[in-house]
Amino acid sequence: MWNHRRNSITSNWYIIYASMMIDAFAIVPALRQTHVKYIADLGALAKTNPISAMTFSITMFSYAGIPSLAGFCSKFYLFFAALGCGAYFLAPVGVVTSVIGRWAAGRLP
Repeated sequence: MWNHRRNSITSNWYIIYASMMIDAFAIVPALRQTHVKYIADLGALAKTNPISAMTFSITMFSYAGIPSLAGFCSKFYLFFAALGCGAYFLAPVGVVTSVIGRWAAGRLP
């Protein structure tokens, strides 16, 4: 029973992250058409294109693993599945790398 649940959790994780990748890589070319070339140009995006700004923000917050978004839920269940399989070293390493990734992304200008 656990193998079936573990496979379901990992496939859920793949689906969520694939949809976030598609969303992020669909928004970036659309932003190029509105003359957004640098990260600093995203500051005015809420005024020029609020729907794209909201979609991009939700996608990036989900990537960071903010609670109640799909990225957090998929990471939580993935780490829970790793602990259930006996990968007691792998789950904390995943949590630490997620925290480091969130910190690094937060330092972008």
